[in-house]
This record gives sequence, structure tokens and C-alpha cells, in this order.
Amino acid sequence: MQIQTEATGMWPTASDTQAVTTIPDHHSAAVANTVAATEQQTEYNLSFTGTGKEYFRIWIVNLCLSLATLGIYSAWAKVRRLSYFDRNTQLNGAAFNFHGDPKIIFRGRVIAVILLFCYHYLFSLSKTVALSLFFIFLLGIPWIMRSALRFRLRNTSYLGLRFQFHGALSDAFKTYTPLGMMVLLPALVGVLIPHRPTTLLYAFIPYLSWPWLHARMRMYQHKELAFAQLRSSCSLTKGSFFLSYFIIGLSLLVFAMLVGMGAAVFFASLKNQAMSNYQIFMETYGWLLVPVGFAVAVLAYAILLSGSTLLQVKIWNKSWNATSFPGVTIDSHLPYKAYYFLQMKNLFLTLLTLGLYRPFAVVNVYRFRLQHVTLKAAGLEQILASQYAQAALAGKSGQVGQASGESSADLFGFDLSW
Repeated sequence: MQIQTEATGMWPTASDTQAVTTIPDHHSAAVANTVAATEQQTEYNLSFTGTGKEYFRIWIVNLCLSLATLGIYSAWAKVRRLSYFDRNTQLNGAAFNFHGDPKIIFRGRVIAVILLFCYHYLFSLSKTVALSLFFIFLLGIPWIMRSALRFRLRNTSYLGLRFQFHGALSDAFKTYTPLGMMVLLPALVGVLIPHRPTTLLYAFIPYLSWPWLHARMRMYQHKELAFAQLRSSCSLTKGSFFLSYFIIGLSLLVFAMLVGMGAAVFFASLKNQAMSNYQIFMETYGWLLVPVGFAVAVLAYAILLSGSTLLQVKIWNKSWNATSFPGVTIDSHLPYKAYYFLQMKNLFLTLLTLGLYRPFAVVNVYRFRLQHVTLKAAGLEQILASQYAQAALAGKSGQVGQASGESSADLFGFDLSW
């Protein structure tokens, strides 16, 4: 494997298999803590060296080939996309890399199509089929999500050392089973009780638990990360996102109510006017209804985007600020105002160019997020050197330990995202 780095000679060479070891985690923590105690922490900034023009060429080829092959090429397209972004993401002068096998991703595509077919077409065949698929999905979703996380991280590396995901399957069931029930319950109720529309409304009540479910998913993902033998820790709690969701959701609800009440009062006042006055008004100002309606729709979307963007910023910052590795802390300071205007600019230019600006928008957002993430460590070079030393020690002693388990992440793992 070629180590993607511009800092040639800075690090010792390590093979992919050497990055896997059963050396206890406390050794890594001890080394990192010793370094932290003797040296002042240094800030290391992430950067992205790619450009929208370069990614546009990849994006347009991927799009054309995916359409020409009826979606079959999308798996290979995703590998090209992830490889481009990872290899242009740098930390301390060295780049990341992606090693995913497109055939495994293609297998995930096939599974995704089968699941969507079952959900949209077979789910409503009968109550028995609906119940059977409901329980199959509840059992399958946690395993699928865990496998996807393992596959993505196992195939990402930095200086030859692989990332890992160590989340237990039991924790995946605790995390994703409630989510599966929340998503599938309305469809199941619609099949089991088809002539009770009011009952169907109660099936959407579990969606109110989304802030807690979202926090649990983030906790599961961020506390089980690993880089080589450095295991992450996460201080998020189940209620970390509740206040953000509540304030933003309440603000958007109040805005929607005010717009609705204003529109209702306006049209009610028109109806109360004499027919002659109403006709005169419509003849004189009727042409304004379309542009005014369009302006209100644009304003409503801008406010909706502001709320969703603020939520993204708060969750992004909270999640990464609560995540750390032995000897390494993460500081995320994504600014709301600048990020919102970037999203508005990307939306406007994407609509103006009929979607052709999309790859430039993706690069802009990715670069902007990386620019506002900083790693703090007391000697990142020493921490990495200790990981290489452990890899070399494991290689000499034959302690391959987790290698078989990590190989199963490639054998049984797949990726469902597009």
C-alpha cells in the first residue's frame, strides 16, 4: 500500500497488517499521557487540497457512467469519490487514504434495492407479510448499520495506520432498534389497521423521541472509534441534543403559525369585502399574488434552512468536542453565520446552474468544515511513533490478534449509503 503523504521520511514504514495488534490499550494511553505531561499541547489543523474543478470531472464521469449502467457503476463511483476526498484531506502534512472494495459496496447496493422493494411493494400485501418484514427489518437494521460503520472506518487510513470501529452488536441493537421501530411503525399500523386514519396519527408520536435517538446514535458512533490502538472516548449524554432540537423546532413552529395566521386573515378579509371591491382588488393587484407567494415561499425556505443549519452546526460541534483519543483532543468550532451563508450561496448557484454547481458546493462545505476542526496533542509525532512501535512489536511477536476480526469487517461488511 502506498502511504499518501507529502512529509516523506517523517514516519517509519508500516504495513496494513502491522497496524493490527492486541497490545493493551492502556499502553497507548500511558505513552500519550506521559507525552502530554512533559510537553505543551500543539494545535494541528486539518486541510483539504482538492478543488471543485477537479471534483467536477470525477462527479460528471461518475454520473454519466452510473446512468449508462443503470446504477451498477455507482459502487465504483463512490470509491472514486471517497478516495479523492480522503487523499486530499491532510493533517500535519500527511494525507488520509481510502481502500474500500467497490464489489462490497455494490453488494450493499443490491441489498438496499431488495429492502426498498420489500418495503414499498411487499409490505402492504398482507398483515402476515407486514409483520414478518417488520421483525426482519428490526433484526437486520442494527447489524447493517454496525457493518457499514466497520467497513467505512476499516478502509480509511492515515500514514498506513487503519481506523477501526469497535461497537458491539448488542449496543447496535440497543441504539438502532428503537430507530427502526419509529420509522417502520406508521407503515405497519397502516397495514394492520387500514380503516382507522386517526390511529395512524398516534404511530407518529414516537418521532418526538428523535432528539434522544439521535444522541444515542452519536454516542454509539463516537465512543467506539479507534485509530490503530488509540480508542476514543465520548462525553455525550442522551439529552445532549434535546435543548437544540426544542428551541429550533419551537422557533420554526411559531414562524409557521404566524405565516399561516397571516395568510388566513388576509384571505378572510378579502372574502368579507363586497364582491365589486374584491373584483377591483383582484384586477388591480391580482398579478402580485404570484411573485408575493414566491417571495414568501423563498423566505420560508430560507428560515427553514437557517434552523436546519443551526441544528447541524450545534450537533457537529457538540459531537466532536465531546470526542477525544488518548493524548489527543478535538476542537470543533464551526461558525453558524458563515456556514449558513455558504449553504445559501451553494443552494442559489446549484439552482441557477440546474445542478451543475453541485460538486463545487460539496467541496466548499467539506473544506469549510475541515477548516474549523483542530486537533490538540502534546507531540502528535510521538503518539504516531508509539503506534508504529506497537505495530512493529506485534509483527515480530506474531500477535496478530484482531486481524481475523477486522478481516471479517471486509468479508461481512457493506455500505448502503449512496
